[in-house]
Amino acid sequence: MSIENMTTDDFLNRNEKNQNEESLTNKFAKERLEWTNKIQSMSKSMKDIFKVSELMTDIYTERQRAVEYHHYLISIISRVNVAYRKKWTEKYDYYTYKSQKRFSTDKKKELQILSEMGDILEKRDELDNHIKFMNNTISTLDNIIYGIKYKVEIEQISRGK
Repeated sequence: MSIENMTTDDFLNRNEKNQNEESLTNKFAKERLEWTNKIQSMSKSMKDIFKVSELMTDIYTERQRAVEYHHYLISIISRVNVAYRKKWTEKYDYYTYKSQKRFSTDKKKELQILSEMGDILEKRDELDNHIKFMNNTISTLDNIIYGIKYKVEIEQISRGK
């Protein structure tokens, strides 16, 4: 199942131990590699002025895909954060009022809760890292778009126009 087609519940309940299912870390690593390859390909297209018009068409399409994917990831992480806060509150209330286990400090209670919430924390960190990557990818695409104008101007100057 592609991350774009995943609901928040699917995302949160994703079983990393399932051998048939690709881990989130590996999935994001593959996506980052795909985006890196796209950027490298676009950068190479800048060398040939005759490929620049094709590049302009491709780059706007890819930039829009990156923006949509970035916003999708933002929506997922906001829902993950809501689930995280809910789970944190439930566990805090449990250990404060219902559990037989007593903690000498709030910090120890918080560490216990964090240790039990490792799975959701890991997913949240993975998502945050991937969001930062996509944000930088969009910035790189913007820089290529900005560079196209100057590539055309340099080519015109070199031809004496």
